Amino acid sequence: MNRVRKVLLVNAGTDGDVSSIANDGTFPALGVVSLATVLLRDHPYLDVIALDGQITSMAETERIIHDFEPDVLGVSALGTSYANTLRLAETGKNAGAVTILGNDQAAVMARQILTHREYVDYVCAADVGEFALSAFVDALDGERPLESVPELLYRTPAGIAHNRLPEIPAPRAGGALTSNVLDAIPVPDRLLMPQANWERYRHNYLARYGGLHDGEEVTGVTTINRARGCARVKHPCHFCGIADLSLRFSSPEVFWHDVAAAQRQVAATIFYEAFDSMSSSPRWIERLVEARPDGIGEPKFFVYTQAAETTPRIVDLYRRLGVYRVNMGLESGDTRMLKLLKGPRDSLENNRRACTLFKEAGLPIYGSLVLGGPGENGESLDNTVAFARWLIDNGMMAALEAQPLYPDFGALTGRWMMNPGLARAAAKDKGFEILDDELLDSMPDKYGRTDLIDFDEISMDWCRIFSHVGWDELIDATRAIRGYADRHGTVSGSARISDGQLA
Repeated sequence: MNRVRKVLLVNAGTDGDVSSIANDGTFPALGVVSLATVLLRDHPYLDVIALDGQITSMAETERIIHDFEPDVLGVSALGTSYANTLRLAETGKNAGAVTILGNDQAAVMARQILTHREYVDYVCAADVGEFALSAFVDALDGERPLESVPELLYRTPAGIAHNRLPEIPAPRAGGALTSNVLDAIPVPDRLLMPQANWERYRHNYLARYGGLHDGEEVTGVTTINRARGCARVKHPCHFCGIADLSLRFSSPEVFWHDVAAAQRQVAATIFYEAFDSMSSSPRWIERLVEARPDGIGEPKFFVYTQAAETTPRIVDLYRRLGVYRVNMGLESGDTRMLKLLKGPRDSLENNRRACTLFKEAGLPIYGSLVLGGPGENGESLDNTVAFARWLIDNGMMAALEAQPLYPDFGALTGRWMMNPGLARAAAKDKGFEILDDELLDSMPDKYGRTDLIDFDEISMDWCRIFSHVGWDELIDATRAIRGYADRHGTVSGSARISDGQLA
């Protein structure tokens, strides 16, 4: 192809038949902005547009594809937006673009996608995709071999190739320390996304969560992502589909530089730090607090945290940093289920203790519950519904999501579906039952050869194999939790199950 001149990057919006989650459209899709920032740093001659499908409609995005005629169309794909991703990729290919997919769904299903979707040319499986995309443009321009682009998958005459190469460039002599490896990612230029988007994020945020601020002015909201990974890297939660949980950080100096840039660019006062588990590194939080610059004002942070890691020290560090709300996967109100879903450190007692600590500190919780885990029964499900009511009755929730378990193929639950022997070994080791051996044995053939998964159907199959509670009962419990939240003024949502099932 001719030299790349125009690149369009799109975060695909949630598919129309998937129930909305409580954060939809309230915080920006920072990934496409960060990708655009690196592309323009390395290729300043490019014309790059970054769009968020949670804000820009499908019809408008398709119009932009036709009018802009990008040389490269990159689409960020999640399981909840995969149908829209495919539609955009096909539109881009018809407009003459080279198409490349990235993010979690693309990484997990890369080989199936390239097998079944001829209009998808490449898949980037990198967790940190900025440098891979920049290298990809160089490869298209003939300036480096395609085989040197990190974590790229593509078709060859011999089959599908996968370049298993480091995602982040090695630090230069005298450069960032290994512990500050994410300093290599430049501070995003948030002005690469239209100003109207930022006003929409602020409007959506205030509509859902304005009550948390007691009349305090919110001039802008943004996402920030200056650390990644989780302390559970060796023993992740069974439903966690994050590809790389190794702990990686930016330096405190770059963190605060990012905050200051967002304040200047989009008047941000609310920051969603997308670190997979902020509580996994108290020392990093302490370093941020110690390095807080004069004149930074009072930015407020929304962070991921874990109940089992919540201590008075963590809560104190959060308050000193400026955390005003936490995102905590509570998962269940039953200790037996928590240990099966997450691990030996988790329990209902730890969930209650963590929630109480945050309540006493004045920090509302964005919580989530997973129904129908391995060995779920009527008693454990009732315990979870009762726990949800306790959370809401005690004013601990800024928002509460609930949904039946979806076996993500990047997670242990998905791998159990694709490897019946692994599932049986896990059942023996962890003490749950395989309830339908014949159905389990059919799963690799049913789902292993396709890239398009029906959330409801695979959740139902999981339930028949692993849960003593029927799927209809799980849906009823989901409705009960969401209904109770709605009646008591708590924002509710569900991340994957279809709107039709929850109507």
